[in-house]
Amino acid sequence: MPGKSVPPVGRWLLLLILMLATVPRLALAAPAEPPGTSALLQATDSDTARYFPETGFWVTDSFLSFWNNNGGLRTFGYPLSRVFYQDGIFRQYFERAIFERHDENAGTPYNVLLTRLGALQTVDRRGEAPFQPIDGAPGADCNYYPETHHALCGTFRDYWEANGALASFGFPISEPFEEVSQTDGQRHQVQYFERARFELHPENAAPYNVLLGQLGREELNSRVVPAEAVAIEGSDVPAPPPIGPQPLYTDHDVGCGFNVLWWGDRNNLGSNAYFLDEAKQTGCGWVRIQAQWSELEPVSHEYRFNPLASEIEAARSRGLKVLVTVNSVPTWAYTPFSGQPADPPMFASFMGALAAHFAGQVDAWQLWNEPNLSYEAGGYIDAHGYFDMLQAASPVVRAADPGALIVLAGLAPNSLHDRKWAYSDLDYLNDLMGIGNGAVRQYIDVVGAHSYGAGNSPDNYWPNNLADHPGWINAPEFYFRHAEQIHNTLVAGGLGDLPVWLTEFGWTTKNDWPDYGYGDWVSPEQQAEYITRAFEIARTEWPWMQTMFVFSLNAATVQGIGGPYYGFSMTDEYGKPRPAYDAIKAMPK
Repeated sequence: MPGKSVPPVGRWLLLLILMLATVPRLALAAPAEPPGTSALLQATDSDTARYFPETGFWVTDSFLSFWNNNGGLRTFGYPLSRVFYQDGIFRQYFERAIFERHDENAGTPYNVLLTRLGALQTVDRRGEAPFQPIDGAPGADCNYYPETHHALCGTFRDYWEANGALASFGFPISEPFEEVSQTDGQRHQVQYFERARFELHPENAAPYNVLLGQLGREELNSRVVPAEAVAIEGSDVPAPPPIGPQPLYTDHDVGCGFNVLWWGDRNNLGSNAYFLDEAKQTGCGWVRIQAQWSELEPVSHEYRFNPLASEIEAARSRGLKVLVTVNSVPTWAYTPFSGQPADPPMFASFMGALAAHFAGQVDAWQLWNEPNLSYEAGGYIDAHGYFDMLQAASPVVRAADPGALIVLAGLAPNSLHDRKWAYSDLDYLNDLMGIGNGAVRQYIDVVGAHSYGAGNSPDNYWPNNLADHPGWINAPEFYFRHAEQIHNTLVAGGLGDLPVWLTEFGWTTKNDWPDYGYGDWVSPEQQAEYITRAFEIARTEWPWMQTMFVFSLNAATVQGIGGPYYGFSMTDEYGKPRPAYDAIKAMPK
């Protein structure tokens, strides 16, 4: 569990990175037996399946029930695809909507949810006048919704209430206004909702005086999807099962790198050089090193940059790009239980001095690590506190080192909601993006993320394809494809266009730590297979993934056989390559 102490391995061993890999550690939330296997969306009788010859696709089971009960053809249109895996979930496209199957909500009214297409397609329009919040209903025939600070009136309100209301369309996110429809090229009065766009057509008799924009078709046309997902189905065969994850690209480039533990004393400069050589020889171009503020500035304005300078210089001399992650607040800048990992002005002052000292030598600065854990957050977890630090430090870093990228802190994947211990990475990210209507975008160039696989294959995923192990399978953070949920959250919050770096990911083999007991199910050969398969997934399925850093290159040497991260290491306790190291070296770059 979080909070177990790790003995320091030398003064500058940066027990920083020994606090990495938090994901698997937090994952100890009640290992359990696998739940029952989800039923496939497959049927042969008319009660649970319907074929639409107009477009050539089946709709079945819970999707058909939702379609029938919430407006049918007029609300959703015809199906445009099969059921297939996209962004970490099973979906089916319709002309006016996208249905999502949420097996984790089985037995509740929320087993089927609609993608928030209206919200997603207007992210870059939030500054326009119709999308600005209003204070109340503008007339007697209007309903006001404080959830989104918009109103619903007249004909649009009547249609909304008669055709599924909140479940079908969500809340209004704009006021009515005129725009040209992508469907017919004509100008209409429209209003946007979380999941729809209403168009007013007074030339038509009710109920066809309100038509829905074909947001599902527009979204499908803008996405790369598996060819099989949109291949016409036959009417004379049972509805086929859902399509699992499929390659979408021949390949797109994904950078590879390592989390490298390092020593800050002169006696170990040779060891540092050895492991940088090992990183270089794999053909990966990046190293991630952590820099502890508490060591670099133990007393206010007394800087000790020389050890870090030696490591950065050694990496650059080998042609390696350098990501420096800064964390570990010194006691004099600590603001306990304030929600701030550190005092924002003090952090900004330090980062300004650090960035100026290394200007032109560091390729990317990552401002903090896992602030959704209490020990990284100052004892109390609050996204506003981290935002205050980011807002203070980012402009200073950009001014001092304008050529370097700024990377958002990677969050520790977990599903907990204890602000004095650990807080869900997805909910924390939502909170962060909600501040100032997405103001975090102004202060970063790259989104950092962490995603581990516990003992499970990267081809397993939550909740539709669970691993068959006795534990560490019953939550999304136990699966490498949790990264897809992170990206989904970014898209919904308006940051989906930013590149994502996995600044930590990996698998452990057998080790002596109960917290990482799932390593018993991962052989050294499987570790190699899982890591290279993870890179393949990113290259062929995730166009938003730009760079991935394996955790870790050399933890076994630094910690020894009994260390908690011994099994995560690409080299053994003697610094010799393990199978995963050789596999990374051989994989396509």
